[in-house]
Amino acid sequence: MNALPDDLPVSEPAADAAAKEPQRRPRNYFSRGDNRRLFWRFMPPAVVIFLALSWIERAYFRPAGPPPPPQVDTVLKSAAVERTIDDAVMIEAEPEPLSAEEDELGASLHALETVRDDTVFRPADEEAWFQIWSSLRAGDMKAMRRSDARRVSFAELYGQPRSFRGRLVRFSGTVHRLQKVDAPPNNYAIEGYWQAWVEPDDGPASPIVVYFFRLPEGMPHGLKMREPVEVIGYFFKRWAYQATDTIRTAPLVMAIEPIWKPHKPPVPGGTAASSIALWTIAALVAITLIAMRLANSGGRRREEPPPSDLSAALSGVELFSPDEALRKLAADEKTAAALPTQASIPQEPAS
Repeated sequence: MNALPDDLPVSEPAADAAAKEPQRRPRNYFSRGDNRRLFWRFMPPAVVIFLALSWIERAYFRPAGPPPPPQVDTVLKSAAVERTIDDAVMIEAEPEPLSAEEDELGASLHALETVRDDTVFRPADEEAWFQIWSSLRAGDMKAMRRSDARRVSFAELYGQPRSFRGRLVRFSGTVHRLQKVDAPPNNYAIEGYWQAWVEPDDGPASPIVVYFFRLPEGMPHGLKMREPVEVIGYFFKRWAYQATDTIRTAPLVMAIEPIWKPHKPPVPGGTAASSIALWTIAALVAITLIAMRLANSGGRRREEPPPSDLSAALSGVELFSPDEALRKLAADEKTAAALPTQASIPQEPAS
């Protein structure tokens, strides 16, 4: 195969195209204009993406809360009794006397000593029951709030009923059921009260039964509800009731009225925090688009016009070699010397 010679002639159209092609200078990305344009192009979108991911994390990937408290076994445990005689009668043992000052209690010591835990309402409980209602009816709710009632948990009330019997206690929870019940015939002119089943905030999923003398104005009631309350009242006993599966027990408290904490109405279209986050993201998107438009329009580098065709530019110019140029210059000087000057031209005499 024959090698191509190096001195091949280049066609005139190819040379013209190479001469017409603009020669662009390399872009300097360290210049101030390019740095500003790159900042406004990438930084605002990065901020928008960061805020959007933060909002999604708070809304859908919340961290796990503290573990739930251990469940308390509230099933009534009745000891089996072996009767040696068919018609034997069970006699309750005398209760241990309570050690407390009567001015700290909602009923007298004698009446409270007859109350029995892990039982339903008994006739022997009525004296202490209605004495506490009399104390609540004569009391003041403002004074109850200012009192030094001890804040207790479900485990404390359930595990130490004798220690808290007749004393003021305080706890918070959620009412799931609230209904009016009639009082048994009594000499205290008490016709009825409100029975509430409260799930304590810091306890297991077991209820505390609370009886209220009255309800605050506007508080709803029913068999299915969720209303946060705070309770300040007298602990009565660990009461036995028939649950859906078996007989269980629950602490029973008596109070004037619940300290109701009604739910705030939801904000239309979502929560306030979500609205603020969405408006912030929308504003950043708008600012980003405006900044990118300004950066792209104002920071563009003006391109220099492409060089013109040399052949066309020099088409009307006569070219000479150096020798020819010198000879032409000498000829021009001789021609100029041969021409008469203005001083050698004769002047006509003035008439």
